[in-house]
Amino acid sequence: MVELDKEQQKAFVEDIMAANNLKGASKKRLIVFLGERYGWDRQKVQHRLKRATLAQRYAENH
Repeated sequence: MVELDKEQQKAFVEDIMAANNLKGASKKRLIVFLGERYGWDRQKVQHRLKRATLAQRYAENH
């Protein structure tokens, strides 16, 4: 697992949020949670984030 300092974590989160056009503290907390869980692996975090946002949109519409 890769250990990132606070500045690197913040940059990682901001980069992913910008790439996915996301806003808000809850999305930021989700990305931090996924980053810690998957060792800050960009590909895994991106995949799980897409799945989570799809599930959220589906739940809002049904």
